[in-house]
Amino acid sequence: MTAPAIRSIHFRRRWYYALWVGLLFLSAGALALWELPASTSEASLVVELQIPGAPAGTRIQGWVGPYAQGAEADWTGAGLIRADLQADGRATLPLARIRIARRRWVQDYIPRRTWDLMVLRFTPPDGPPRYFCLPLADDIRAGALRPKWRLTTSIRTPWGNLQADGRPPDRIP
Repeated sequence: MTAPAIRSIHFRRRWYYALWVGLLFLSAGALALWELPASTSEASLVVELQIPGAPAGTRIQGWVGPYAQGAEADWTGAGLIRADLQADGRATLPLARIRIARRRWVQDYIPRRTWDLMVLRFTPPDGPPRYFCLPLADDIRAGALRPKWRLTTSIRTPWGNLQADGRPPDRIP
């Protein structure tokens, strides 16, 4: 009688290893499909401002982009929205196009690929600029910002309530 050949534990578990490698590739593929948008569209946003107490000749610049890039907003780029405040502190910004990327299965938006933050920069003729951050996440989730619709929002805030720095709020609403 011959003794059966002793095989290593790895040889006996080879099917488990094949299963785990297959699951790893399957989960990597699912993650790639989760992060690639099923659809990308543009929504329209109009902002009407009223800033009492603003200095005469104040210029407005608006940046729209992903929330994660809000602190590093490029104020020299070609994609900025520009306007001037009137003498009474009123202004209507030009139409802003908001890019929205939707997930495949749940149709929620993808934060890294969606422009879910608007930062407004108010530059007076003399003095440091002031900022106002407008998070758009709730409007996107509620469906108010969607393709073929135009959302008009009115902002009324005194000049003294504007922020001294352009950092977005600490959390996404």
